Amino acid sequence: MLIAQISDTHMLPPDEIAYGLVDTAAALERAVEAINAAKPDLVIHTGDFAHHGAPEAYALAQDILTALEAPLYAIPGNHDDRTNMRAAFRSRDWMPTDGPDDAFIHYAFDAGPVRVIALDTTIPGEVDGELCKDRLAWLAAALDEAGDRPTLIALHHPPFTSGLPGFSGQALGGAEDLAALVRARPNVVRLIGGHIHRNIVGTCGGAPCVVGPSASYPFAFDTAPDAALSVSFEPPGVAMHLQQPDGSMLSHTVPIGDWRAPAAMRRGGKRLLPGSTKRTADG
Repeated sequence: MLIAQISDTHMLPPDEIAYGLVDTAAALERAVEAINAAKPDLVIHTGDFAHHGAPEAYALAQDILTALEAPLYAIPGNHDDRTNMRAAFRSRDWMPTDGPDDAFIHYAFDAGPVRVIALDTTIPGEVDGELCKDRLAWLAAALDEAGDRPTLIALHHPPFTSGLPGFSGQALGGAEDLAALVRARPNVVRLIGGHIHRNIVGTCGGAPCVVGPSASYPFAFDTAPDAALSVSFEPPGVAMHLQQPDGSMLSHTVPIGDWRAPAAMRRGGKRLLPGSTKRTADG
């Protein structure tokens, strides 16, 4: 089982460029190509689908995502508009239909050997997220329903800070309560999040938590006390979560960009490249 994670695409209407720097539509097209090349069983978008939550941005994203070869699931991020996102994905069988249009967008489903819990952590109009009493109760029930099955929790806001002074401080209210729920259930093999636009690995209740990179633009790694929040021109990327036969999970980051194709070094125990060669005049 291979689960592709795409995050923080920040789609805009067709005539807009993010911060005057990034064509997010072109970035999403490249991300779709990279995901299709990996041939995952499913794709989870962990929020900030649209930069300002505009209907035109979701419509453009839907057009591009029709090229995905694996089924797509999604949860909102702090930049998303629940009402517009619900309208854009209303035809998907995972989209909750109960309650008002601005109700929480969270749900659970089986993906082969893995139970996936998609959790809405957003607060309308706020950068940081929250797991309120109602959401924690829903999550506890979803975890109980999973039983002993290997379980992955997808959420936008990670349950820890980024360690980067230019970014927001506490990203997720209720993180300690989330950790307590996870700690009581050793079958939670992974939490995956977004929001920080960088690949970060931490823990929550003893379980690994992997923050996936932005598929559009990373933020710079800068730990200086007076660091600005800066758009970086490093390659964007997607994450790949590979379920193992023993129930454990491995997580990889796949950068997106243009460079030479991989050079096969060994196949079937046979070496395909020499161990070394003499340096040429041009290096």
